[in-house]
Amino acid sequence: MQIKRRLFLSNIMMFALPFAIIAVMAGALYLSYQEAKLGVFGNTSHDKHVVHVVQEDMRQTVAGLPVGNPAMWQGSLTELARRMEADNYHLAVVDNRGITLYSNLTEIEEMQIEEELKPVAFVEDSAVFVFRDSNIIKYMFSREDKEYHLIGIRSFDISTGRGLLGGLYHSYASGLLLMGLLVFMLINLWLAHRLSQKILQPIAALRKAASAVEQGDLTYHVKPVGDEEFAALCRHFNGMAEKLAELQAARNESDEERRTLIAGISHDIRTPLTVIRGYVEGLKDGVAKDENMQKRYLDKIAAGTEQISSLLERLFLYSKLNMEAYPFNFRQVKFASWLQSRAGEFQQILPAGGSLQISSVPENLAARVQMDTTEIQRVMTNLLENAVKYHPAPDMIHVSIQVSLVGRELLLRLADNGPGVAAENLPRLFQEFYRTDAARSETKRGSGLGLAICRRIVEAHQGRIWAESRDEGTGLCICIVLPTV
Repeated sequence: MQIKRRLFLSNIMMFALPFAIIAVMAGALYLSYQEAKLGVFGNTSHDKHVVHVVQEDMRQTVAGLPVGNPAMWQGSLTELARRMEADNYHLAVVDNRGITLYSNLTEIEEMQIEEELKPVAFVEDSAVFVFRDSNIIKYMFSREDKEYHLIGIRSFDISTGRGLLGGLYHSYASGLLLMGLLVFMLINLWLAHRLSQKILQPIAALRKAASAVEQGDLTYHVKPVGDEEFAALCRHFNGMAEKLAELQAARNESDEERRTLIAGISHDIRTPLTVIRGYVEGLKDGVAKDENMQKRYLDKIAAGTEQISSLLERLFLYSKLNMEAYPFNFRQVKFASWLQSRAGEFQQILPAGGSLQISSVPENLAARVQMDTTEIQRVMTNLLENAVKYHPAPDMIHVSIQVSLVGRELLLRLADNGPGVAAENLPRLFQEFYRTDAARSETKRGSGLGLAICRRIVEAHQGRIWAESRDEGTGLCICIVLPTV
């Protein structure tokens, strides 16, 4: 669930849930009131008896009222009202003009008579009415051609606490209010605690993970927990840790490559320099006494200088490729057709007696790749020169080049019949200055940068390059994959 939605629902529940509970409690109180009310008004035989007693008391009191001024009735009416109160009835006496002659009614009872009794007050001489929360007994009598009405009312007065409802109100209203406030506070505290736990738990997990990464543990992963936002944040954090681990691995690899590069340069420059120094000292010491020997010494010095120059040129090229600063000139080319057109140039790289075979099925001739033809030709030249350099009998070398389509990629396989490479050495062939032990002892065979340059050029074409060899002594196969367009 999203945090925004959770906060919205929590805010609603903070108000809706307490009010719902209070409504249930109020409903229970109302039902108890109705039950109690039915207990008072629902006993029909009891009600009839009480009504009969009150009516009879009214009749006898009226019969004893003296003729004359109604003010003389106060004593009798007061006694009647006292007796009626024993049955929870109050008394009012009004004339036919609505003037009250006597009353011990409450304000609410007077309002009930005003609203409920007057419309029917003069319909019958005597009657019993039931209105909502009250019983009303009306008794009419005449004196000296004037009509008077005795009204007895039995009701429940909330404001004064008289009657059943008033008792319930005063017994439970304050408690209900306090309980409602308590429920409101408890529910808010519970919801706030739940919400804080939902937020703080993933934050604590992220803090622990960040501490682990800070200590250098880039393999630490935090389990996605909590709401959608926190789960996404955990996934992004794990992605960041993985990226940092990759960068750290790349940095370590780069450091290792740099150390290897420095060691390789030192080794491959030291050897020709040693040769040059030896022949120069021989010339200085007069070892080469005749012209032919001096020429031979100078040729050796020139060869050493050429070897250093070639190494520096390749090192400069590799550095530009490694820094991605080399200017490639990409264009779409039908690769198989281009390869066939360069077959003569590639054949010249092989010594006399060597053979080159290029094969491609007809449907592959139209496959196009985005490439720099000059640099791909450099790759092919380096691979062919390597095949010749490391072949024990160069005049018997045979190289086959096959081109095929694999899905949306073009696969080139260049295989020779040379000595091959041990399987454990294959993954390291394209590292800078890496050569097998046998090759390392023969510095004349190369700079150690040729295959590394090939790898950088192929990768700049969004391709891949690797080596395959079944067993040492059965030949080496270089595979190159380039994406088609």
